[in-house]
Amino acid sequence: MIGDDAATRIPAQGVPRLRYPFPLEVFYRDYYIPRRPLIITTDSFSQLGWHTSRWDNDYLLYKAGAQEVMVLQRNGAGNFAPEQARYRPMRFHEFMSRVMASSAGDQDLYLNLQNDQVMEPPLLQLIGDFNVPVYFKDLTLRCINLWMGNSPASITTPLHHDFNDNLYAVVEGRKHFTLFPPEQAPNLYPQGQLKSVDANGYIHYEDLDHKPHMCQVDPTAVDLQRFPLYGNAAAARLECHVEKHEMLFLPTGWFHQVTSWGRHVAVSFFSMPPSLSQLDYLKGALAERTARRRQ
Repeated sequence: MIGDDAATRIPAQGVPRLRYPFPLEVFYRDYYIPRRPLIITTDSFSQLGWHTSRWDNDYLLYKAGAQEVMVLQRNGAGNFAPEQARYRPMRFHEFMSRVMASSAGDQDLYLNLQNDQVMEPPLLQLIGDFNVPVYFKDLTLRCINLWMGNSPASITTPLHHDFNDNLYAVVEGRKHFTLFPPEQAPNLYPQGQLKSVDANGYIHYEDLDHKPHMCQVDPTAVDLQRFPLYGNAAAARLECHVEKHEMLFLPTGWFHQVTSWGRHVAVSFFSMPPSLSQLDYLKGALAERTARRRQ
């Protein structure tokens, strides 16, 4: 049966929210070390020292219109899964004209910068408008990505996980996330052959070819005859909206499916996941600090 089994109707839990600013120690103690997602709410990203309020069409074209970008184009069906989409080169001004500046948008084109470079155009041209949020400033950054789209219908990514910690900041629009913790990997049918899941959430596969971290199961339409173990994961599912001027902290290995509507822009900061020894050190350091305060 597709999508209406009782196992897929278990009420979803939410993700905690904290209002910015709050102590860095709270972030490390309650979320970073335990590897728990968190939504950080701001009144405006200007609180972070950001100037992303400038990012209207004219400003973006002025700053980066001549740059070449790689745009993800799907074949008109599916959910931007790798087998249903391809990257194509395009000038940023063409993407802006066809997608972001169009009243109708384009549900088949999406800008998601993920080429394993620290940063690339057009984000490089916008670097003066944002900085690394305080909760990630002491971490080892791997890359900073930009996500842009504008669609009359919802755009949904395949269920997958990342190999990095992610701080996902919504500059414009809103996003819906469906989440599962890393330990549910055996129940979510990733394409790769699972080896193990570390305590820090890092998921190991037999090999990293052919996008092993992409899942075969779709939580929006679950075929429990093909994927019977999904019923075990359903009770651990979390659901949340991330609104404009909010940031989602998503630790390594957390599976996520993301849905966007209308015009949306987000910047995400990927950092290297902490090793198990680093987590042990942080636990000890925080415990010592707490003990000194009580003396």
